[in-house]
Amino acid sequence: MKGRKKMVLGIAVAVVVVTLIGVLVFPWRGPLFRILWLRAIHQAQQLRIRLLCKTDHQALLKAGREILRQVPKERLNPQPDGSRYLGDFAVPKGVRIPQAIWDLRPRGFIVSYDGYLTVEMHGGMDHFGVRIYPDDFREPRRNFKYGDRELLPGLWYYDDGYNHNPEYDKSIETLIEEYKGK
Repeated sequence: MKGRKKMVLGIAVAVVVVTLIGVLVFPWRGPLFRILWLRAIHQAQQLRIRLLCKTDHQALLKAGREILRQVPKERLNPQPDGSRYLGDFAVPKGVRIPQAIWDLRPRGFIVSYDGYLTVEMHGGMDHFGVRIYPDDFREPRRNFKYGDRELLPGLWYYDDGYNHNPEYDKSIETLIEEYKGK
């Protein structure tokens, strides 16, 4: 009998907890959701500051090119007729990731079939990061975009904010001016 009472009590507690979570997080205007949303916005901004203002871009470019040198060339253009796949693939196992990349604490890094490396800092509803191109990169014939802001020749910043706001570069410039060297 005691075991049955414990089970019923456990189920009741679980129902209450799930209901409270539902009330606080959902609907989308719940207070917990707002707190989590504001925290996510703050974290994304801190990642932007780390990438744009506190990172040695020359070291980052060098590290990215080191990764690209380790990727087997046959992976970059797998079609025998010379056409290319659209998309990306994971950095192959055994490729050494330099410390300059790990120091960024990126969300991930992938290699494009076109031969450049993407280091993604944040995803979800706010994608941004950098694209690193090898010295000998040749722009594909199809519609292609390096990124949104050139940090160094071969190192481009990309950010979803540019897709929605034609004045977004001013916000990035202000951010860089405010936090560079801090």
